Amino acid sequence: MSLASKYDSKTTEEKWYNYWMEHDFFTSVPDERESYTIVIPPPNVTGVLHMGHMLNNTIQDVLIRRARLKGYNACWVPGTDHASIATEAKVVKKLKEHG
Repeated sequence: MSLASKYDSKTTEEKWYNYWMEHDFFTSVPDERESYTIVIPPPNVTGVLHMGHMLNNTIQDVLIRRARLKGYNACWVPGTDHASIATEAKVVKKLKEHG
């Protein structure tokens, strides 16, 4: 077996995304199991991702996987923007630029 000298995210992510779609891994149907949900906050309006985003998403991923292994009906869903202060600063700056 040989390994590529560089990680090819497109090939890897496409392969696994298709696998997840084929097996309905993004589907959660209410049933008799106890539910476990985490709401994913999206990137804020500044558009800048940082290590805190990576750490937060990694922890959420671990917790959802653990809940699934423990038999919960786990659902990891997109949420709303959580960075209202950064959002306001960005909007105010844009408004000032446009008079």
